[in-house]
Amino acid sequence: MEREKIELWRKAAEKGEIFDDFKEKSLYWSWRTDNYAGFELENGVLKMYTGPSEALYYSNAEIADGSFEYLPWIFKTFEAKIKLTGRHYGSAGWGFWNYTMVIDPCMPIWFIYLRCRGPYPLQGFFAQVGNQFEPIILFEESTTFKLASLLSRILPGVIGVKILSSKPKMQDLNLEEWHIYKIEWRKESISFYIDDAKVAEIPYKTGEIKARADVWIDNAVFEARRNDAGRVYRHVTQENRKRGYLHVDYLKIY
Repeated sequence: MEREKIELWRKAAEKGEIFDDFKEKSLYWSWRTDNYAGFELENGVLKMYTGPSEALYYSNAEIADGSFEYLPWIFKTFEAKIKLTGRHYGSAGWGFWNYTMVIDPCMPIWFIYLRCRGPYPLQGFFAQVGNQFEPIILFEESTTFKLASLLSRILPGVIGVKILSSKPKMQDLNLEEWHIYKIEWRKESISFYIDDAKVAEIPYKTGEIKARADVWIDNAVFEARRNDAGRVYRHVTQENRKRGYLHVDYLKIY
């Protein structure tokens, strides 16, 4: 089955595009679930959910079109019509990823939602490229975030991430309403759009890496712990008493 999927991914890469309106469960995607999570298809909409979830266990629903053996995309545009409901604790996101959690080579290029109960500098909705974050919504207005943003630009090696601005670009954006999200991945910069409004343009200096399309919702945020023996981003799992949903009307790469 894995070989069959890789062949589908190769054909999509050769064609240079893929489109799915989720009228049915396509064989094209890898459909992953961990613990308390799953998928529903309803009237041409993919509903991905997590929860209710226990705090100590990772729960995740995810679709992707790449593996360790093969990643199909480079310098493409990702577009999807999406909404998030439930305001869950954990993360959700959509875009491109080179499918590694090892800190140094990890290269996410996506929109990402992050929410947790404990102290954590990135509580909001962001455009992310590598370790660079542009805030679109902040769930909490705090001097801690402003200080982290300033320090990250002065001492990025100490903070571990670079927060490009202390001011959110679309604080009034309602994630529970349908929006069209677009990511234009180019050789020197990556542009992020919501309903045709540009919300971020982030420098890209990593060169020609391959990536997969990835959409997920889970119950974890992520930390790069100092002196971590594996040099990986670790899951910090959260309890959710109710389900959170990520709805996808369509997704295309071109």
